[in-house]
Amino acid sequence: MESPPTSPICRSWQCPDGTFTKTILQPGSGVDKPKEGARCTIFLEAPGDPTTIDAGYPAGCRVQIELGEGDSSRDSLIDQCLETMVPGEVCRVDHVQGSQFVLRLESFEDGKEAWELDVSEKIKRAVRDREAGGKAYRDGNFEGAERRYTRALRLLVCTPGDAEEEKVALLSNLAACDLKKGRLREAEVRCTRVLDKDPDHLKALYRRGMARAGMSDWMGARADLEKVMKLDPENKEARREIIKVREKQKSEQAQISKALGKMFL
Repeated sequence: MESPPTSPICRSWQCPDGTFTKTILQPGSGVDKPKEGARCTIFLEAPGDPTTIDAGYPAGCRVQIELGEGDSSRDSLIDQCLETMVPGEVCRVDHVQGSQFVLRLESFEDGKEAWELDVSEKIKRAVRDREAGGKAYRDGNFEGAERRYTRALRLLVCTPGDAEEEKVALLSNLAACDLKKGRLREAEVRCTRVLDKDPDHLKALYRRGMARAGMSDWMGARADLEKVMKLDPENKEARREIIKVREKQKSEQAQISKALGKMFL
C-alpha cells in the first residue's frame, strides 16, 4: 500500500495524554469504530523500515489483530488509534518520541462486549488476561502486565462471589506493578483491599510491607513483614527486608532521641 499524500483537508487529532498525534490522510466510511475485542484487518507502513515496526510488529502486509490483545507499548498505541478509526480510513501516526507510521483499517468484526458475556466467559477471559499479564511482568513489561490485569479486573467488576478469588489475585498483581512504577501509596491501598478479604495473603502482606518501607513507615512495614515470616518462616526475601527495616527503624529512633535530648540542653 502506498502512503496517500497529505492533502489540505487532512485533519489531525492529538490523544488526550499527548503521546501521539493522528493525521487522517484518507477518510473512511461509516460511523462504527472498533472496540476492545474486535478482530481488525490492518495494513501498516513504517518509513525507513519496510518490514517491521519496532522489531516485531509486521508491516508492509495485511495483518489481523484482536484489539486489546497486544502487550507492548506499540500495540497499545495502535489500539488507541484503531478505536478512533472507521473502515477504509488511513492515518499517519506521529509519536512524541519521534517515531512515525501509517495505519490503514481495512475492516473489522466486533467480538462480544463485556456485557454480552456470561459469568463463566468473563472469568475465563480474566484468567487468560491474568496469565498473559504474569508473562509480561516476568519479561519486564510492567506496562503490558498492568494493562492485562486492569482489563481482567474490569471484566469481573459486576460478577458475583464466584470470581472473588480471581479479583484478589488481580489486585495483588496490580500492587506489584504499582511498586515497580514507584506508586507506593497506590500499592499500599490495593494490598489493604486484598488483606481486608484475605488477612493472610502472603504476597499482599509482603508487597504492602515493601510499599510502607518505601514511604518510611517502618512500624507498618515491620508488622507486615513479621507476619509474612510467621506464616512462611523460610521466606528469604521477607527475612532480608525485615533486617533492613529494623535497622532503619532503629536509626530513626536514635535520631529522634538525639533531637529530643538537644531540646532540653
